[in-house]
Amino acid sequence: MNKEWQEASVELYFNDFENEKEVKQNFPNLKADASPETIGAFQQAVAGLVTYPASHALVVEKYRLVQA
Repeated sequence: MNKEWQEASVELYFNDFENEKEVKQNFPNLKADASPETIGAFQQAVAGLVTYPASHALVVEKYRLVQA
């Protein structure tokens, strides 16, 4: 069986210290060849638009198993 890439997204997490919770924002349609540097730059750009400090980023990839 082989893995076939289907889609990916980036989840950005921010700390809302005042309300003691973590805020998650999902951005779908990530390209398959996105580098860690690109994702980090995107996280910094989005962090500049919100009032909460950035916590971490998570890349979620979906694959399909196909028979060879």
